Amino acid sequence: MSDNSNKTQDKIEEEKKIPITWERLVKMGFHVWRQFDDQYYAGFAGMLAYFFLMSAVPMLIVLTQVLGIFDISMDFVRDWLNTHLSNHMSSFLESLLSASSTGISNFIMIILVLWASSSLSFSLSRLTTYTLTNGKYRYSYFAERLKAIPMALILIFSVAMVLIVYVYGELIAQKVLQRPEIYAVIMRLRTPLLTVMFFLIILLIYYVLPRIRVPIKAVLPGSVLATIGLVLVTWIYSLYIERATNYNILYGAFSNIVAMMLWFYLISWVLCIGMMFNKSWDIQLRRDRLSPEKIKSYVLKQYGDRGEEMWNKLIYGEYDLADRSLDSIAVRMSRKFDPGYQEKREREIDELVAERSLRQKVEEKMIAEAEVKAETEDMTDVREEETSADNES
Repeated sequence: MSDNSNKTQDKIEEEKKIPITWERLVKMGFHVWRQFDDQYYAGFAGMLAYFFLMSAVPMLIVLTQVLGIFDISMDFVRDWLNTHLSNHMSSFLESLLSASSTGISNFIMIILVLWASSSLSFSLSRLTTYTLTNGKYRYSYFAERLKAIPMALILIFSVAMVLIVYVYGELIAQKVLQRPEIYAVIMRLRTPLLTVMFFLIILLIYYVLPRIRVPIKAVLPGSVLATIGLVLVTWIYSLYIERATNYNILYGAFSNIVAMMLWFYLISWVLCIGMMFNKSWDIQLRRDRLSPEKIKSYVLKQYGDRGEEMWNKLIYGEYDLADRSLDSIAVRMSRKFDPGYQEKREREIDELVAERSLRQKVEEKMIAEAEVKAETEDMTDVREEETSADNES
């Protein structure tokens, strides 16, 4: 019975869908553009670019460890560092990669690396959840930071493996497979494989990182768009690096870092636009997968018996200020140690409660008047019917 109802629901959803047209794509573009009016997105790409740079060192460390398994030298990594970074920065990173500290300093370094690398996935988690909830999401620092650490490890390892397959695919095939026809195929398919791998990584970001688990097909359009954008941005960046000869006049020794940060900045914008596009695609094509009602149903399903509780904690409500249990740690500490804040907060709550009470009375009065009006209209219809019947008789 449930299977039949699911099929019926899927059929209804299919009938509600509208086809993709050029006009709809233009509307999607303008819808994404309008979202930039939200100041939340204004500086987010710059922050993501900074965290991309912080994650680069852990990524290089993973890269070198995996290369060691296949007994491949570090010459490529050194050449890449010398090409894209200044001499001082390149020497510093090379010494960091070749260091073998032990004891407490090694433990502290692991903690710092985890924090630095998880900052990227932590920020992406906030971005994706914010976009899904139309900016009504209340983030939890500790819950999202703890979730970001294992995701950071997965992302770092995934990106490192992508780079290894793309750069060292032929060499690894020669060493491991020892079959010329295999690594010849790998060379021909290297760029398509790179694109597919980047698509899977972006899809993983959009699907796993948000605090609200949505259907994977709801984030597919943005993943495709972000993959195309990532490949295009990387191609433009490579052309820029090859042909720009005087960009170091302005920045001097920092020119390579600035160029790389520009690349990270553009990638960050691509990820932001991809997530916005998922929302725009859902609205303009009426897929009804990311509507507010659907988002709430996903939360209720995700957390089971605690669904309503988690929804109230996750999403800002109109009268949340009156609920003291939802106060953040900063508000609670301010209540205790900031002189006068407790009284100010309570006055705000009293005003909000009075406003809510007044609004409820107005709504109840309007409902009562509507019911009386409906009853009067029904009585009038009955009398007209009786009068008409008497006239006919």
